[in-house]
Amino acid sequence: MVIKKKRLIVVLGMHRSGTSAITRGLQVFGVELGNKMMPPVENANPKGYWEDVDLNALNIEMLQAIGNDWFRLKVIDSNDVDFLHKQGYFRRAVDLLREKTGNSLLFAFKDPRVAKLLAFWKEVFIHCQFDVSYILAIRNPLSVAKSLEKRDSIASEQSYLLWFEHLFISLTHSAGKKRVFVDYDRLLHSPTHELSRIAESLELEIDPAELKAYKTDFLDEGLRHTVYNLNDLLMDSTCPPIVHETYLALLGVASDNFDFDALEGKVSRWSDEFKRLQSPIMLIDKLFVQNTAANRAVDERNVQVTSLSQTIAERDAQVTSLSRASAEHAIQLTNLSQAIAERDIQVASLSQEIAERDIQVASLSQEIAKRDIQAASLSQSITERDQQIDIINSEIKIIKSSKTWKILRKISKLKTLLVRI
Repeated sequence: MVIKKKRLIVVLGMHRSGTSAITRGLQVFGVELGNKMMPPVENANPKGYWEDVDLNALNIEMLQAIGNDWFRLKVIDSNDVDFLHKQGYFRRAVDLLREKTGNSLLFAFKDPRVAKLLAFWKEVFIHCQFDVSYILAIRNPLSVAKSLEKRDSIASEQSYLLWFEHLFISLTHSAGKKRVFVDYDRLLHSPTHELSRIAESLELEIDPAELKAYKTDFLDEGLRHTVYNLNDLLMDSTCPPIVHETYLALLGVASDNFDFDALEGKVSRWSDEFKRLQSPIMLIDKLFVQNTAANRAVDERNVQVTSLSQTIAERDAQVTSLSRASAEHAIQLTNLSQAIAERDIQVASLSQEIAERDIQVASLSQEIAKRDIQAASLSQSITERDQQIDIINSEIKIIKSSKTWKILRKISKLKTLLVRI
């Protein structure tokens, strides 16, 4: 029984060359892209990168391990690949790709960094026994340079050489496999035609419903901010002649004007020419790293300045707030001082009233003392009167007990009778 190999489609191309749009288009053929996609970024790829985050993270880590990066022009050689093997990246890459493909019979992935690392990834594909096909995305190098200048502040001279490096490495390491070139501008202009080319080249079938959804819901001319032609590229003095020649040849293949066989001799010559450029390329890398470090230092200083400015602004706000609070406190102190002065006046007035009350009390006390003396004198006089009354009463009792009293009573009665008569 013949075991059918899993099919793997790898999208290669330089950054800002439409690899995201092409990868999304593979869903038209029922290709699985995984379920852990990098999220969209509004000002970079608002429609999404269609790039697996784990594969992307592994590529970034491997480039850092060999002292490289996507914006470096240094080509990864066999020594770099051997180093990645020794550091255990081969096993990790095999396990990760097997995990991602799972039970899928037709799987695709993209990351522009794969072009730089293709010498390494080819060995992974062979080890996993995948039936590998490639889609090579191209775009006018001037459009790529302008986009990178806007997004990453990369000089056009460097962008052009990066574009060339990614493409000729992709051509070199994809040789002998099924592959198709797709021009980003042509895809946006004629999506049905370009997807049909992919289907024919890679023996895939188009799902009409998915094709309609791709054209109406995903593709958007508004996302392509720059459109340049061959004359625009020729007029740019910063573009090396080798880039002119390469783009013209690749555009011919993407337009079906001639096939890959016509590129065989050219690729070898382009590789030799690129090797002769290694000295200035090394200088460009060195200067770019220095410039990046300087820009990073400037950015950090700008962050510090911004932070200090913010701190100063906060201090100014605090000073303003404290000044306002101080002014309010001064007003409060003035009000309190005024209130205290008013209380002092009230206290002085009350003290004067108390003094007057004290004089009145002293006068009343003196009057009371006089009254007490008079009362004592009256009490003594009453006592003396009481004594006199007692004496009189005693004498009266004596008189009443005597005969004289009886005679006097009779005389009194006679007087009363006489008065009545």
